[in-house]
Amino acid sequence: MPLAPANQSQLIRSSQKDEYYQTFLRNSANEAFQTIAGSKRWLDWRKEIELLSDIIYYGLTTFSGYQTLGEEYVSIIQVDPTKRQIPSRARRGLFILCNALLPYLLDKVLVSLENELEGGQESRTGISRRQAASGQWSLEYCLRRWTERTVGLLSEPQRRACLPAVFVLRQGLTLLHRLHVALFYISGSFYHLSRRVAGIRYLRVMGLNSDDGTIRSSYRLLGFVSLLQLLLTLCLQLNNFRQRQRARQEWKLYRNLSPQRTQSSSPRAASCILCLEERRHSTSTPCGHLFCWECITEWCNTKAECPLCREKFQPHRLVYLRNYS
Repeated sequence: MPLAPANQSQLIRSSQKDEYYQTFLRNSANEAFQTIAGSKRWLDWRKEIELLSDIIYYGLTTFSGYQTLGEEYVSIIQVDPTKRQIPSRARRGLFILCNALLPYLLDKVLVSLENELEGGQESRTGISRRQAASGQWSLEYCLRRWTERTVGLLSEPQRRACLPAVFVLRQGLTLLHRLHVALFYISGSFYHLSRRVAGIRYLRVMGLNSDDGTIRSSYRLLGFVSLLQLLLTLCLQLNNFRQRQRARQEWKLYRNLSPQRTQSSSPRAASCILCLEERRHSTSTPCGHLFCWECITEWCNTKAECPLCREKFQPHRLVYLRNYS
C-alpha cells in the first residue's frame, strides 16, 4: 500500500492528542510531588517537573522508536527527509531536545537576564528567598550567578540598551512560532519548529484520501489569514512598546516597597502560608486570605483557587494591598 504525506488536519489532531496525554502526565507528577514535598517546594520545582514529564513521554515513545499516542490515533508514522525509513536515533534525540529542553532553557535565561537588567540589586534582594530554597546546585541558581556576572560587566547605558533587546527577543520568539504555524497551514510540512530542525516528516498509512486536496486548500486559506493577523499584531506591539516600558517602570516602584511597611505586631499574622516566611507585598484573594504577591500569583498560574479554603477565582481578582500594615 503506497504511503502519502500526512495532511494538516492529521498533524494537528496528532499534536492535540499528544498534548492531552502530556498534560495528564504533568498533572499527575505535580500532584504526586506536591503531596510528598509540600506546596512550597512544588512552587520552586514545578517547571522542572513538567520538563521531566515531557522528556519521559517522548523518551518512551519517539526516542524508543515507537509511535506516540497521538500518531497512533491518526495512523501516521515518522520518516526522515528521504521518506524511506524512520528517523535515526540522533534525529529523534535532537527533536526531543529542541521540543522540550531548549524552550525551557531559553525561558530561564531570558527571564533571568530581564530581571537582572531591570532590578539590579533590588531584584536580587527580592528573590533571595527563592535562591536559598532552590539550593546552590539548582539550575536557577547557576543561571542567576551567570547573569549577575555578565550584567555586572555592563555599564548603566548598556544595561538600558539591553533591556529592550531582551524584551524584543522574548516577543520575537512568540511571533516566530506564530509565523511558523502560518507557514505550516500553507505548506503542510512541519507543525513544530523542533521537527523542522530535526528534519522529521510524517506519512499516513491509510492510503490516499479523495478529500485531501480540499483539506489542504482550506488550510492554505487559513494560513494566509494567519499571516495577515500576524502582521496586524506586530504593528500593534510596536505601537504599544512605549506603554509597556512605562507600565514596567511604574510596577517596579511599588513592587519593591520596603518590607517594614508590611510588618505587623503579630509574627503569625505577617507570615505567608505558602513560603512560610515574612509576607512581602501583601495580596488578598477574594475570600480574604493574605499571601505574598509572588507566591499567590505563581500558585494561580497552576491552580485558580485559594490555597487555604479552595475557593475558585480568576487571577485578575487578586488585590494588591499598597501601604498595608
